Amino acid sequence: MIRDIVAIGDKLELRRLNSEDKTSGRGKVYVSQLLDLVDNDKAIIAMPIEKSHIVPLSVGEKYTISFYTGKGLYQCNGIILNRYKIKQIYVLEIQFISEVEKNQRRQYFRLSCIVAILYHVITEEEIILEKKMISSTGFEVEKDKDYENLEALKKIWYEGTITDLSGGGAKFVSNREHEPGEDIVLSITLNINGETKKIPSKIIASAKMLNRVGFYEHRVQFTNINREDREAVIKFIFAEERRQRKREKGLD
Repeated sequence: MIRDIVAIGDKLELRRLNSEDKTSGRGKVYVSQLLDLVDNDKAIIAMPIEKSHIVPLSVGEKYTISFYTGKGLYQCNGIILNRYKIKQIYVLEIQFISEVEKNQRRQYFRLSCIVAILYHVITEEEIILEKKMISSTGFEVEKDKDYENLEALKKIWYEGTITDLSGGGAKFVSNREHEPGEDIVLSITLNINGETKKIPSKIIASAKMLNRVGFYEHRVQFTNINREDREAVIKFIFAEERRQRKREKGLD
């Protein structure tokens, strides 16, 4: 039974189903929260909110619903039956039209946010110098020169702004163009305790922004991130998500 899987308050994401092939598209993902279970095939969820504005999803539309539960990530398909207001809260009534199944992929709750960052691009020259410093048996003068060149490269950092963050990666904007496959290091200051984390990452997608001339949007996956840093990022995400919800309700 679905009541054995999900719990009131669980976070969820909705992605619209394609009308033709009934598969989940690559369009907009809406973040919501489970408010109530009517019975085994119906639920009440919060209407998504973006930038302090309610997103009134249309009745009759079908979505893939991803539940972030204490038992892992579960998914099913659903259809929006109704939308209304309960005690100043705008809600959606949905009906499940497929079985709730566990998703074995490792995924993380994603949060739209604005976080200023610095990032360092690991160039081929830097990699070569790193290897040379380790294996070099040349003169000390040459070693010193290589060391100085390496240190100069390591000091090159660029500014960026994260717009989407999860425990597995991020999306950020900068005024520099990059290619998929580039290795970088993200320097993120977490507002929880002001601690800065330097996270090895790889650019997996990059595109010129249409609404901001001279800016590019990059999607990165965290690589070789240790458990402590990942948990710190996830903790920051949920603290920020709670703060956003309080602000939207006028409690801040």
